[in-house]
Amino acid sequence: MSTSTRALTAVVMLAGFYLLALGIVVGLIVLDIGLYQAAGHVNPGVLKIWALTALVAYPVVRAVFLTRSREDGGELPGVPADREQQPAIWAVVDRVAERTGVRGPAGIRLVPDVNAGVLEETRLLGLLPGKRHLVIGTPLLMGLTEGELEAVLAHEFGHYSNQDVRLAGITVAGRTAILRAVGDLHQSADAHKAEEAAKLQAKAEKRIAKGRKPSEEKATGGVDRVLAKLFTLYAKLYFRVSESVSRRQEYAADLVAARLAGREATASALRKVPVLDAAQGFYLNGYATLGWGAGLLPPPGQFYGGLAHLLSDPKRRQELADLALGLPEHEPDPYDSHPPIDRRVAAVEALPDDGRGAGATGPAFALLHDAERVLVELEVVSLVPEAAGKQRVEWPELVRTAMLAHAREAAGPACRALTGLGLPPTVHGLLDAVDGGRAWEFTDLLPKSEQAAAATGRAAREFARPVLREELGHAFVVALVESGLASWEFSWSRSAELRLPEGMADALDRALDSACADRPDTAPLRALLAGAAEPASA
Repeated sequence: MSTSTRALTAVVMLAGFYLLALGIVVGLIVLDIGLYQAAGHVNPGVLKIWALTALVAYPVVRAVFLTRSREDGGELPGVPADREQQPAIWAVVDRVAERTGVRGPAGIRLVPDVNAGVLEETRLLGLLPGKRHLVIGTPLLMGLTEGELEAVLAHEFGHYSNQDVRLAGITVAGRTAILRAVGDLHQSADAHKAEEAAKLQAKAEKRIAKGRKPSEEKATGGVDRVLAKLFTLYAKLYFRVSESVSRRQEYAADLVAARLAGREATASALRKVPVLDAAQGFYLNGYATLGWGAGLLPPPGQFYGGLAHLLSDPKRRQELADLALGLPEHEPDPYDSHPPIDRRVAAVEALPDDGRGAGATGPAFALLHDAERVLVELEVVSLVPEAAGKQRVEWPELVRTAMLAHAREAAGPACRALTGLGLPPTVHGLLDAVDGGRAWEFTDLLPKSEQAAAATGRAAREFARPVLREELGHAFVVALVESGLASWEFSWSRSAELRLPEGMADALDRALDSACADRPDTAPLRALLAGAAEPASA
C-alpha cells in the first residue's frame, strides 16, 4: 500500500471513528423509538430501558462529540531568535529552506530539548496552511556540526517538500481526538468502578454484620468500561495505519536531507541525535540538578550551558562517539510514529556515495550569537519558579556542597538510630556503640530486608555486618569532609570522586574491617580521626 493510500485510509478511519460513535447513539435512539411503538404508550418498562440506553449513549456523546482539546494558544516556549540577533542561524535556515524548495519559517525559537521541528498554524485539520515556526534545541547546536545541523533542518523542511504535513495535520488531529475520547471513557469507567466498589464494600460489611457470607461480586466499571474497550480497539487499528504513514514520511524526509546535506552528514546527524538525548539526560541528572536538594544551582547560563563542557571533554566525547557508532538494533513498533533510528541510519548509508563527505565541520554552536545571554534567558523561561530561590555557585563548590549534603542524608538513618540508643549522632557516638557492645542493637534499628529481619543469631550478624561497615564509612567520610581533610573532586570526565588524604584509603579499609570484626577494635578508626575536629553530626 502506497503512502498516499495509507494516508487516505487514515483519514477515512478518522471519519469512521466518529461514525462508530454516531452509529451507537443512533442505534440506541432507534431502539427507544421501536420499543415505544411496540408498547403503544409510555410505561415503567419502557422508561427503564430508555434510562438504560441514555446511560450508554451519554458517555459516547460526551467523550467523542462534546469534549474539546485544551490548547494553550500562546507562544511556543523558548527564546526567540530574531534575524537581527541571530543572523548566522537565520542564514543557514534560509539556505536550507530555499534549497528544499519550501516556504521558510516566520520565526525561530531556541529550546532546551534535544529536538528540532517546524510547526505550522494550520486550519481545517491542516488543509489550509499558515505561519511556520522553527524550533531548534540548543543541545543540537552544542553537539552537531554545521553540516549535521543542515541535515536536521533539511529533514524537517523535507516533510513540507514531500507535502507530508498537510496529511500529517489530519492524522495528528485524529490521534489527539481519539486519545482524548478513549481517555475520557476510561476515566469515566474508573470513576464508575470506584463507585461500584464502594457500594459493594458497604453491602459486604452489612452481610458480615448479619453473620452472612459476603458476595464475591466484583466492580467492573459497567457500560463505560465496555465502551472504552470497544473504542480502544478501534484506536489501535487507527494508530497502526496512521503511524505507518508517519514512519514512511520519516524515511522520505531523510532522503531529502541526504540529497541536500549529503549522505555522510545526514547519517552522522541521525546517529548523534539519540546519543545527545542520552547525554542531555545524564548531564541534567548528574550535574545540573546535583545540588537542587541542597538549594544550589550552577552559575547563570550553565544549567543548560554546562552540557557544552561535558561534550567537549575528550573522554566524554570518545564515549559518545562509541555510542553513536554502536546504535542498538530495534524492532519497529507499529504504534510509533518514527522508525527505529538504526534502520533510518541503515537506509541513508545504503544510498550511493555522493562524494560530499561530512559537509561543514565547524561546530553549530558557533552560529549562536551571544550564547551566554541566550542560555540565561532559556533558564528564565523554562525552569520551574523554585529555581529562582536557589543559590548560584561555581561547579567545584556545587559538587562539594551537594555531595556532602547527600552523604549527610545517607547517614540520616544512623543518626536517628544513635539518638534512639541515647548516643550522640556522630561518628564517635557510633564508635562508642561498637565499643559498648551495642553494634548489633544499633543495626537492628536501621531499615532491613525481609530476609535480614527474619534472620537470628549468627546469621543475623552476618546480615548486619556489612550494614555496620557502610554506616561507619558514611559517618567517617562526613566527619573527614566537615573537618576539611577530604573533599569531592569535580570533573567533566567522571562522576564526582572523593579525595582522601594520601594513603588513607587503604588504612580506612583496614580500620573498618577491624571495627566490624567479631572482636571489634575501633582504635584504628579513632586514630584516623585524631586530626579531625569533632563534627556536628554523622
